[in-house]
Amino acid sequence: MLVLILAINTSIRAQSINDSITIELSKLSKKSNLVGFAVAIVNKDSIVYAKGFGYADKETKTPYTIHTVQPIASISKTLLAVALMKAQEMGKLHLNDNINDYLPFKIYNPNFPNENITIQQLANHTSSILDGDTYDRTYIFKNKIPPFYSDFADNELKTEVKTWVELFNENEIMPLGEFIKRQYVEDQIWYNKRKNFSSNHPGRTYKYSNMGANIAAYIIEQTTGENYAEFVKEQILLPLQMNNTGWRGKNYEPKNASSLYWYGYQMPDSDLITYPDGDLMSNVIDYGKFLSTMIRGYEGEDNLLTTESYKEMMKDPVSSDFRKGVFWTVDSEKIGHSGSDLGVLTHAYFLRENSIGIIVFVNTSDTENSTIDVRDIYRTLLKYAKE
Repeated sequence: MLVLILAINTSIRAQSINDSITIELSKLSKKSNLVGFAVAIVNKDSIVYAKGFGYADKETKTPYTIHTVQPIASISKTLLAVALMKAQEMGKLHLNDNINDYLPFKIYNPNFPNENITIQQLANHTSSILDGDTYDRTYIFKNKIPPFYSDFADNELKTEVKTWVELFNENEIMPLGEFIKRQYVEDQIWYNKRKNFSSNHPGRTYKYSNMGANIAAYIIEQTTGENYAEFVKEQILLPLQMNNTGWRGKNYEPKNASSLYWYGYQMPDSDLITYPDGDLMSNVIDYGKFLSTMIRGYEGEDNLLTTESYKEMMKDPVSSDFRKGVFWTVDSEKIGHSGSDLGVLTHAYFLRENSIGIIVFVNTSDTENSTIDVRDIYRTLLKYAKE
């Protein structure tokens, strides 16, 4: 009887907490300019809270639910980290290897032509490879973005966004390897010594690099002989039954996909040439399965990876200036990643102290206070995660 009473009390308390979270987030949703979002709190075993707010499509009033799928931006790199460690476990590569041991073309920093760039440096963003101006050619829209910027009262912002839209509308699809080659191989069309490479030695300075991540994914393709999307599907998505996760057009067509709102305007469906670095589509339920698995691995369970691989992947940076393990952000409080893109703002972290994870997926960016609103959502969840 005592066990039953305790179980009932625990259940009542959990429901009370969940109700409080919902009330607070509902208030934030109503006062913000965010169209829609979903959140989840997870532990090592399961999802303990998940809820959607607002709209997946404000024109049709389609609710944003826990099953709504959207791109998760740079949180995609957490799966790249696992894929890289899996390739190392399979003996296909080693993090300390020179990237040119595997690439079909040579990439080196022309400021330091005799210094190797390693896979590890790609993974902790110290490779000295920069995202140059041509990185923005990665966006491929299925339909032209309309000139919504003409409604802007701010002429400076209008000019800036007009420039972006015109660039995006001219982009053309190409293979990932070709996109990399054009930017970082000498004598190629977009090669730029000053903008594409740091003046600092490889391995010495932290500088976040999306293209470094894409080179790592391309190396996985070269070493495993598999398309990156298929490798991730086989090694991560299928084992975890993440059935509503994948990359649009790569043997995956999303159900319940959210529209994305950039400056408050709905964007056409899009793709990224550099899909490994930030175009994975998922929902908080599927990603919650992944984050719970990562927490168990961090705590010493062999699952997708061995315990040794988890330790290496999530190890503390060598200094506070570096910030990353193997693509995962690691600091004294938390481990995870955040992301932002056109119409996307996301957070996914777990606390090192109690192994509670927080997920926030938002379908809106660049509206007034959108970044602050997402911060407030995260902080609300954090408050309860620490209880």
